Amino acid sequence: MILKGEKTILRPVELSDIDQLLNINDLEVRENLLSVFPLNHIREEEWVRKLYSTQSDVVFAIVPIEEEKLVGTTGLHGIDWVNRVAEFGIAVTDKQYWNKGLGSEAVLLTLKYGFEYLNLHRIALRVYEYNTRGIHVYEKCGFVHEGRLRQARYIKGKYHDVLIMSVLSDEYFARSKG
Repeated sequence: MILKGEKTILRPVELSDIDQLLNINDLEVRENLLSVFPLNHIREEEWVRKLYSTQSDVVFAIVPIEEEKLVGTTGLHGIDWVNRVAEFGIAVTDKQYWNKGLGSEAVLLTLKYGFEYLNLHRIALRVYEYNTRGIHVYEKCGFVHEGRLRQARYIKGKYHDVLIMSVLSDEYFARSKG
């Protein structure tokens, strides 16, 4: 499935995207992600090959509409089909595309896919308290603060809180109609 917005296309991740995926090793990009270990071509290829072997994760490449290169990924992880819940994740790993609205649109397209196509009821995320840009985007896209994991993130010699946010299907559909 391919999802199109005004600025962004979400499409399946391909093996040919691996070179762009390795932008994830940039330290500034990494500060906002769960993973702390460096990645190489071999590990990224393994990850891409495993993406489509399970129905518990759905990952899309974020591609600017006027270009054909991957600038990040977005997806729904740990999908629980019984309780209809998933965890949202996004990484715009090409920094020249930061602050251009691609991330916000990718969030909204991923929510659309989760609620309108997968029939999910709840999509949640974890975000570090210092990621103010991400928090702003999530709030703008309808995520609601629901909790805080105190000092659950360690980076650069300091502990930080992790915020829990979510969107429920009725909240999503109310916003979509309004």
